Amino acid sequence: MRQDTLGYALRELRMYLGLSQSDLSEGICTQALISQIENNDVSPSAELLYQLASRLGVDINYFFHMKETPRLDYVNEVIRQIRKHIKRREYREVAEILEAEEANPLFRTVKNKQFYLWHKAICTYYLDHDKQTALQLLDEALHLTTTTSKNYSEREIELLISMAILHSEEKDWERALPLFHKALYHVRFFPIINDETIEIRLYYNYAKALSNCRNYEKALSIAREGFLLCREKQRLYLFGELSYQCGKLHYLLGNQELAYEYLATASTIFELDQNQVFKDHVDHYAKKIGLIHNA
Repeated sequence: MRQDTLGYALRELRMYLGLSQSDLSEGICTQALISQIENNDVSPSAELLYQLASRLGVDINYFFHMKETPRLDYVNEVIRQIRKHIKRREYREVAEILEAEEANPLFRTVKNKQFYLWHKAICTYYLDHDKQTALQLLDEALHLTTTTSKNYSEREIELLISMAILHSEEKDWERALPLFHKALYHVRFFPIINDETIEIRLYYNYAKALSNCRNYEKALSIAREGFLLCREKQRLYLFGELSYQCGKLHYLLGNQELAYEYLATASTIFELDQNQVFKDHVDHYAKKIGLIHNA
């Protein structure tokens, strides 16, 4: 059996998971049909392939990358570790993982190479302070995939956000703000964002950039969208930070009562999250501007 076929990919994953053809087909199709697919005698419909992928616990795209990524479990664990360190801003740890995987053929597929270049760019900027190389890596990663300028994938939206954040770090607002705006357009255009933290991170960083440019009204509008999204989805991710942003922006716009409400909310969120450093920062700011409360 050729190793670059969908049937082979299906068979290998089924056997890896210890499932029989009957186990896989139960409630979906016949065992005979599974056998025909695995032998490449029949091509499954998109609906059937989706059902089989769900049964096997993978995304449907898995089958089209399987010939290049035979160890999906390993790759997913590496990606999970990198994302964990990135959230903690542990860039040295990320760089060490990337160095260890540099020669790994599993990271030469388009999707995995894109992820590799993206995070190498982040490390290049924050560890080597090399903005130009970091931007080149991000641009290379962005152009690896095949969507058009009119529709961006979830991963490509993340890359746009990373580019915008990098320009923001350099206080290059002329380049940062259009990228944030472009990312926001695609977030709203994209029918389903599976990872809500992408949208939340965009609102937070876009509002922060607008605030630094003294565009307080627009910054507040963006920050409030992020705040409402966190509340609606019951996500703590950046909820405290967005509450703090809203509080500061309301104060700068002369809305002291609303500023107090948002700052109090931020203080409470950080307390619940056991983030004493951020809670103290919020409380100190509230006292500094005269909005003293019993936090």
